[in-house]
Amino acid sequence: MARRISSEGNWRSRESTSHLGWLSLCTFVLMVALSLSTYGQLGLDSVEHFAAYANGSLTVSNTTTINNGDLGLGPNGTANFITTPTYNNGTYVNSGLDYVSTTLISVSANADSLAATTNVGSRINSATTIIGNGGTNVIDVGSISLNGPAHTLTLQGGPNDIFIFNVSNYATFSGTAPALMALSGGVETSHILFNLLNTSGSANALSVTVPNLTLYGTFIAPHASMAITGSDDTIYGGVFAGGNSLSLNGSTITADVFMLPEPSTFALVGFSCLFGLALWPRRRR
Repeated sequence: MARRISSEGNWRSRESTSHLGWLSLCTFVLMVALSLSTYGQLGLDSVEHFAAYANGSLTVSNTTTINNGDLGLGPNGTANFITTPTYNNGTYVNSGLDYVSTTLISVSANADSLAATTNVGSRINSATTIIGNGGTNVIDVGSISLNGPAHTLTLQGGPNDIFIFNVSNYATFSGTAPALMALSGGVETSHILFNLLNTSGSANALSVTVPNLTLYGTFIAPHASMAITGSDDTIYGGVFAGGNSLSLNGSTITADVFMLPEPSTFALVGFSCLFGLALWPRRRR
């Protein structure tokens, strides 16, 4: 009898331990789902088909090319096409775009509310490498001012790394190319967001005067202008100017707008775990 009781006790102990293990796993998965649902508010899903957008005046000059996306002009905008852009898998859209500026404002505010995970000081104005943590990296910085290839900003990580820059004032890229920005280790362009808040009221939240420069990521300035005037510059991501103007001078922009993992898959797994736990006693009986 003693041995039978001991065996039953061990069995119940093992069952309890297994049950607690599953409960811990399910709790973790649900926490991940909740976290991703919060970050999901940062996704630019509704505007992912745009490569560039201006809510004010839009000036296009020289040979400007838009790839795999549209060029949008908001309801407050006016177009000044010195040259006609070339569209590859995209078009020019200039009506019904009230929602784009609203989306930019919402995404910008949500990004700005995130706690910083990386400390880079008040300015990025020299060669800087930011190493990803394998997940979401939030970088708060006053301004980005890079001048020449010796001032390269390098993002190092993997395909799961997400880089969100909350830039209080402005970002400027000047001097000479080809560097100034580089990716390392498999960082995806669609996982990079530059949130240009422009609290200093600079003329342009994004200013690019370097010719033949390549930039990566989605640049949003909900309340400010952008000027990409270096000629033959290439951007993989997108540029969204919600303020007075957007100038493109011989730029090539390939749409790959900032996106985040959908929380639905994690949530489904988590709730499936809990459903299984609810059936656990019935299965044992």
